[in-house]
Order: sequence, then structure tokens, then C-alpha cells
Amino acid sequence: MDKESAVARIASVLQPYVGRTMAEASLKAHWDKLGIGDRLNATQLDALVGRLASGLAVFVGREKAQNVVAEIRTAMGDLS
Repeated sequence: MDKESAVARIASVLQPYVGRTMAEASLKAHWDKLGIGDRLNATQLDALVGRLASGLAVFVGREKAQNVVAEIRTAMGDLS
């Protein structure tokens, strides 16, 4: 999946919990730190979701973060 589409899908899931700006900024920062290029594959999605879940747990708690991860995986169904 291309970067723009992936960022939009994942950010739409994160936005209700951390706001649009934080969702997009953290997503893009982790994307870059993981060295993901212009396309996202299933292995990279797993790594990205793992990073996002760790940070998200600080804001919403571990249990809710796990639920949000499930929402992300559903939104990214064609890669999960």
C-alpha cells in the first residue's frame, strides 16, 4: 500500500484518541525511523503497529491500546 493511503487509514483510527496532528506526526516519525519507503508491506505494518501501540498505551492505557491496534489491523485488512 502506498504511504499516503496507509497514513490516512491509520491516522483516521488514531485521531479520536490523540488528535489529528499527533496521529499523523507520530505515524510519520515511526514510519521514517523504521526506514519504510513509499510502500508498506505486512511485515512493516506489524513493526509500525507495535511502535504505535507502545506510545498509545501512555495516552489510553494498555488495554485500550490493544483495542486500537485491532481497529488499525481491521482498517488495514488488505495488509494484515
